[in-house]
Amino acid sequence: MRKKIYIGCSGFSYREWRGVFYPQSMPKERWLEHYKKYFSVVELNFSFYKFPSQSITKSLVLKAPHLKFAVKVHEKFTHLRRYSKEDVEFFVKGLEPIVEKGNLVALLFQFPESFGMKEENWEYLEKLHYDFAEFPQAFEVRNKSWINREFFRWLDERNITLVNIDAPKEVGWPVGPWVSIGEFNYVRLHGRNSKKMYDYLYGEEELEEILKKVLKIYENKPTYVFFNNTVGAKCVANAIKLKMMLGVWNENIPIPNSIKRMWIPKEFE
Repeated sequence: MRKKIYIGCSGFSYREWRGVFYPQSMPKERWLEHYKKYFSVVELNFSFYKFPSQSITKSLVLKAPHLKFAVKVHEKFTHLRRYSKEDVEFFVKGLEPIVEKGNLVALLFQFPESFGMKEENWEYLEKLHYDFAEFPQAFEVRNKSWINREFFRWLDERNITLVNIDAPKEVGWPVGPWVSIGEFNYVRLHGRNSKKMYDYLYGEEELEEILKKVLKIYENKPTYVFFNNTVGAKCVANAIKLKMMLGVWNENIPIPNSIKRMWIPKEFE
C-alpha cells in the first residue's frame, strides 16, 4: 500500500533554503539534483506566475529523470479567468518534455477564495476542464460553497481529482472533510499559521493526524502529498518526517542537521 503514497514539497527553488536544506556552497543549478535524493515528487509553482518554456522543463527532466512533477497552471486560467485557445496551446507546449517523459502527475488548478459556486463559475469549470481534457487534473477550491455532493459528483463524472487541503481555520478555506475523488488523490498542506501563511512547522501529533487522513482516503489509488509550508524549508522537515512515519524513508540518506533541529522543539512541547 505504501508504495503508492508519494510525499514531496510545493516547489524546490527557494533562496532561503540555502544553508538549511541545500549546502551553502551548492550552486542553484544543482538544487533539483539534491532535492531528488530525498523525494520522488515535486510541485512546480513557478508556472502559476510565468508560462513554462520547453527549455526550462527539459532542463528539469534532464536533471531529475525519475522525478514526478505536478504543475500548477498559470493564474490566467484560475484567477484572471481570461484566456484564449492560444494560451492553452502555449502552456501545454511548454510541458511537453515532462509529458513525453511520462513524469506528469497532474495539472493543479488552484482557485481563489472569491471563486464561489454559481452558474457562471460552473460553466467556466466545464470549459476549463475540456480545454485541458488530455491531462490529469486536480482542482483546489478555497470557497466552502463547493464542498457538497453535487460538486463531488460533477468532478467524479469527469474524473477530476479534488485537492484535499490543510490550512489555518481562520482563513476560511475548506479543510475538510477529505474525500477521494478521481483516479488519484492529491493533498496540499499549507500549514496552520494564519498570521504568516506557509510559515508553520507541523508537530509529530499533527503529522500522525494527517497520516490517518491520508490513509483513510487512500483507497488503493496513487496518492500525492505536498507540503506547502515552504518558509524556512519547514516543508522539507515535515515531508521527511511523514515519510519516516509511513515507513518509506531510506535510512541511508543523510539528513542535514539544520533539518533535524526542527524536530527537537516539538518533541519537548
